Amino acid sequence: MNETDAALLNRVRRLHRTLTQRTVLLTHVRSEVDVYAEGLRDLGGELHRLGADLLARVAELDAQPPGDMDPSPRIAALAGRLVTLSQPPYDG
Repeated sequence: MNETDAALLNRVRRLHRTLTQRTVLLTHVRSEVDVYAEGLRDLGGELHRLGADLLARVAELDAQPPGDMDPSPRIAALAGRLVTLSQPPYDG
């Protein structure tokens, strides 16, 4: 992973940390059209910019010559590691 990838993933993490609160806030201000619209605009803009930057990085990666490993087993292995990390520790 390079600095670009790390920065993109950090942006995803920062957005993730605030997404629930922003969604709750938007739910509670729906009757205040101006506040609701501004909240949607802010969230939509952030999602759009982040999504565009992620897709641009994917295009860069897709343009590189393929690695030694088929991506499907690599993705499956990474997904398995994520599942393991999300489980509570074993108290044995």
